[in-house]
Amino acid sequence: MMNQNNFLQRLDALARERGMDKNRIIEQLEKALIQAAQRRFDAEGDFTLTIDRETGEIRAFEDDKPVELEKLGRIVANVTKQVFGQSLKETERDQVFDEWTTREHSIVSGTIIREEFGLFVVSLGRAEAILPREEQIPGEIYRIGSVIRAYVLTVAKKGARVRIVLSRTHGNFVRELFKAEIPEVADGLIEIKGIVREPGRRTKIAVQSNDPRIDPVGSCVGMRGSRISKVTDELGGEKIDIIPWAEEPAQYIENSLKPARVLRISYDQFRDRARVVVSQDMLPLAIGKAGQNVRLAARLTRYKIDVMSEENASAARARGSEALQQLIDEGLLDDFQREAFLDNHLDSLSVLAAQTADRIVEHLESAGIDLVKAESLIVRADALLTPEQREEKDEIIRRRTEAAQREADEAARVLAEAEAQADAEAAAAGVNLEAGSGTTPAPGNPAAGGAA
Repeated sequence: MMNQNNFLQRLDALARERGMDKNRIIEQLEKALIQAAQRRFDAEGDFTLTIDRETGEIRAFEDDKPVELEKLGRIVANVTKQVFGQSLKETERDQVFDEWTTREHSIVSGTIIREEFGLFVVSLGRAEAILPREEQIPGEIYRIGSVIRAYVLTVAKKGARVRIVLSRTHGNFVRELFKAEIPEVADGLIEIKGIVREPGRRTKIAVQSNDPRIDPVGSCVGMRGSRISKVTDELGGEKIDIIPWAEEPAQYIENSLKPARVLRISYDQFRDRARVVVSQDMLPLAIGKAGQNVRLAARLTRYKIDVMSEENASAARARGSEALQQLIDEGLLDDFQREAFLDNHLDSLSVLAAQTADRIVEHLESAGIDLVKAESLIVRADALLTPEQREEKDEIIRRRTEAAQREADEAARVLAEAEAQADAEAAAAGVNLEAGSGTTPAPGNPAAGGAA
């Protein structure tokens, strides 16, 4: 058997060299040696083994009877080697994990060292990260040996390794770039209220100033575009629209569609969509190439947006007037009520048939529509539907049901988080109270929050 002092000295030296906990290694050695010794001696009783932390002496017992360990010399050496190797891997993994969890959701720089089936492996010093295909900006070319910046998306333990996933497509990559290049954003004087991206093509970002003296858009752009150009260059020329955030939805929607100029905005309560009217020459700019501008605006504002020209808006109103004429002919509506219906975008039989009487009265009671009249209008509109209009009606109802379910799920999630937070705070308060008093206050004790 190896010299006990030498064994302990070598163990101590290696632990210090690799930054490992010697006691943790000894504990793992004890467990591994117990398993090896049990197999070696076919132990049937209660087998225990300990390593003295001061002398390195190994003592083993079976049912409190000493076990001769002279024949374990080679086994001890092999087990020590295996356990130390495993402990080294786990310790290095834990150190890397602890280091990188503090850097999760930040920007890092690394060197691309290899490619594996479209996935790039990036060296971050002691750690390696991956840049998956779906987190790469379309059209970018990555070369082995080149240095890239990326957003640390996730850090997790996976077996004996730490899996670090990088992203260059995430919206927060742009957010962190703004923090790096624009001091007012880093200092909190300018707040980023929302970011949406189509990576490699276009980003829309809404900003708000917490200091009335600071222009949020101008500060982000910089003198002659000096600040925003650095962000754009990092993103490979991706176009960035910086817009002022607004609390009022119509203004926020108008801002989000810039650089297009908006003539008017109204909200279609019955289709749950914002209707935006622009001049004919502004229509291509408002919609954008392949619908990109309006699509990003809808994602940023979280409103469904229909963009149309003045001419198309007038034509849509004319079609709606013609559709509602059938109800006028049957004496269910008058001309004044038709205009009120058109002003509220209740301009087709399919939309009318998809509503509830309560919903119609809520918005059109001032036009003389009560529950009885609303119900009769819904029933008659439904009877007049063509097969295509009935499909449109069913689609409106389906979208409304899904939206209501999403709202309910979100409300339940917020409530659950609030309850969990309250429980955690209550538990923490209880622990602090017990630590301060040394005893648990009796019910009714003012220190416990009860009635005096």
